[in-house]
Amino acid sequence: MSEPPPTTNSAMYQTMHRQPADLTATLERNWEPAQSAARLIGDRARVWLVGIGTSYHAALVGEWLLRGAGLDARAVNSLDFAAYPDSYPLRGDEAVIVLAHTGTKSFSSLALQRATSAGATVLSVGSLTAEHPGSQLVLRTIERERSAAYTSSHTNAMLTLAQVAVEVASLKGTGKDSAWRSALNTMPSQVEAVLGRQEEVRSVAVSAAQSRIYVTGAGPNGATALEAVIKAREAAIADIDALPLEQFLHGPIVSVNEGDAAVVVNVKGANDAVARRTGEIAGVLHRIGARIWLIGQGVAEAPNATVFELPLVPEEISPILAVVPLQMFAYELAVARKANPDRFRRDDPKYANALSIQL
Repeated sequence: MSEPPPTTNSAMYQTMHRQPADLTATLERNWEPAQSAARLIGDRARVWLVGIGTSYHAALVGEWLLRGAGLDARAVNSLDFAAYPDSYPLRGDEAVIVLAHTGTKSFSSLALQRATSAGATVLSVGSLTAEHPGSQLVLRTIERERSAAYTSSHTNAMLTLAQVAVEVASLKGTGKDSAWRSALNTMPSQVEAVLGRQEEVRSVAVSAAQSRIYVTGAGPNGATALEAVIKAREAAIADIDALPLEQFLHGPIVSVNEGDAAVVVNVKGANDAVARRTGEIAGVLHRIGARIWLIGQGVAEAPNATVFELPLVPEEISPILAVVPLQMFAYELAVARKANPDRFRRDDPKYANALSIQL
């Protein structure tokens, strides 16, 4: 590397710790646009949520939120949506929400074009300056991130989708809007409290820095597990992988060895069947001898696990909070591994050349 990797002066660290202020601003700014979005999509036959990378993970969470609000919502990768129109048929009575923080990714742009050409209702979520040609309503989040490892744009995209879901639930009378709205209004202070627990995360990251790491979660937090992988690979070039909870059990779990690190997202208030299964799978990891880090709450089946407690919020909302300790984990892995979390490995000439294609 041509220069030492940054630590607290990195754009990732600074943006990550700016999240409480960003979330507060998004809450204040986006209720009215969320009402407009709800009116646009509330009577649509189906809502497609389209994104790539971290934005795809926000789309997955958005699917859970909008389904909970009473819509037929489906998340799909931007490449698949743009390249396989016969497999993802789109009608004029449907809506498409494209999530694209920068507005520059090739296949998210093509997804917008496809949605517009089909005559669908088209919305988008992006930064304060992102250009989304064809979008009937751009839901704005934060300024464009300077680090390649996105943090605040992700939590704010999920928050924005949750605001839309609240307004849809209100229109449809599903009864969830009051609890969801209350949970969202407390989110900035809860995220601030999590960010103040850096030492808890640092000790876990230091012990895992040279290990193989596995992450798993279920329901809406399957997306949280997947996001942990993107963050830790981007920021720290870590040896980390993730699968949804039950998929992890059915085969891949046998590759876990004693001493490997295993992160299990186990939020309070999860579906009862999921909570039981999470405990059982944590028990398997305990018996193998993995070093377990539980995000949310502990389980009796893994008595030696390190637990990062999180407050109770509605399960569909929980990924906004549950992802924050995993962002911190990715940052601390980068520090421990002496990696630059901001550069997408472009400080290495080989990778800079290899990654010269249009993203």
